[in-house]
Amino acid sequence: MRAHGSLPKRPGRFWVSLVVPPMPADVGTSEAVRAIFFKFENQAQRLRAILRLLLVAVMVLAVVASTPRSSWPAQLSLVAGYAVLAALAAWVRLQQHPRTARLRALEPMMPIDIAAICVLQLLSPGSYLMLGLLAFLPFFIATQAGQRAAVMSVAAIVGAAVAVLADPVFRRQMSAPEIAALLVMLALLCLCSYTVSRVQQRRLASIAELTASRAMLLNDVMTAEERERRRVAEALHDGPLQTLLAARQDLRDAIRPNPDLTGVARASELLTEVARELRQTTRELHPSVLEEGGLEHAVRGLLDAFAERSGAAVECSIDYPHSHAEDATVYGVVRELLTNVARHANATRVWLTLRDDGDAVTFEVRDDGVGIDPAVVSRRVAEGHIGLASQRSRIESLRGTWEFRPVEQGTSVRVRLPLRDHQEVR
Repeated sequence: MRAHGSLPKRPGRFWVSLVVPPMPADVGTSEAVRAIFFKFENQAQRLRAILRLLLVAVMVLAVVASTPRSSWPAQLSLVAGYAVLAALAAWVRLQQHPRTARLRALEPMMPIDIAAICVLQLLSPGSYLMLGLLAFLPFFIATQAGQRAAVMSVAAIVGAAVAVLADPVFRRQMSAPEIAALLVMLALLCLCSYTVSRVQQRRLASIAELTASRAMLLNDVMTAEERERRRVAEALHDGPLQTLLAARQDLRDAIRPNPDLTGVARASELLTEVARELRQTTRELHPSVLEEGGLEHAVRGLLDAFAERSGAAVECSIDYPHSHAEDATVYGVVRELLTNVARHANATRVWLTLRDDGDAVTFEVRDDGVGIDPAVVSRRVAEGHIGLASQRSRIESLRGTWEFRPVEQGTSVRVRLPLRDHQEVR
């Protein structure tokens, strides 16, 4: 990955990069980030287009106020041509019609800005007001990005140096040290503007990444809520609801003439089963045992429910004597790992180890099922999917590690999560 603000290497595209606004290479893989970057780039181009029109007015004022009438035709012709191009650029930038989208994607005015100011200086020998127009160049550089800003900085320095050194009046009225100091100050302004451009681009890339991450996390939360609702609905429909319907039928049979009293006993057993299933569902939704009995008891409850649901044999080794602030996170990851095994692994045996290392909690879930490709999990994280991939992102965001350990058969996931300094709950 390249540093923030760098441009992708495209052989033969150097000159094109001076016309087409650049895109930071490190955010090029995210469409959401690219959209944010182009949004801010378009805003910068609109601002340049409007201020360019003001620059035309300043040019006219400088010509009228500081140069003889004999020089006006050539000077005003140059300003008029620049004004036409500036107005056209502003019109294209302010338009929203789809036909102008391709034109808006181009920004060739920066080289024209430098050329117009420097040539006007050449046409106005001895005009200190024209010399002041060179101070506009750093602003245009500061609103550029990447390689484009660097090249324009060099072009502005070279163009200004040629314009000043080619002026016979300046050479006669100013000493060599004064001219050198003037050019050094202009070069420093251009370099400072380029530095500002780099800082702004890095900041924009960071903001864009954070905005895209926030949108992805919000989508993850909403999707997780919907998935959890669907899971609960399926669990209630396939379990307690069906059992209740059977109990209702038994009770109906019991209240008919010549009732079969054994139906009451069956209904009682079914209602007892409903109560057990509902307790199991509520325990998975909010494990009160996590608060009352600690993480070890909560994880053992998960393992019991998993073994009953999947039919797989379970072995566990837990050494976790204290409660920590990370217990809920660990419980959620273990639950997701076991859910993934139950749905996809077709495993017959599952092993779980959990221990408190003092400064971190380490746990490992291994099965003898069909296995999973770690690259699939990484790809699903990049695509914004939830589930196992989301849990891995959550662990890594907490400075933990998620490792797929090599095994002969099945999958082994080892997770290590650092504990906060004030982690122990008394």
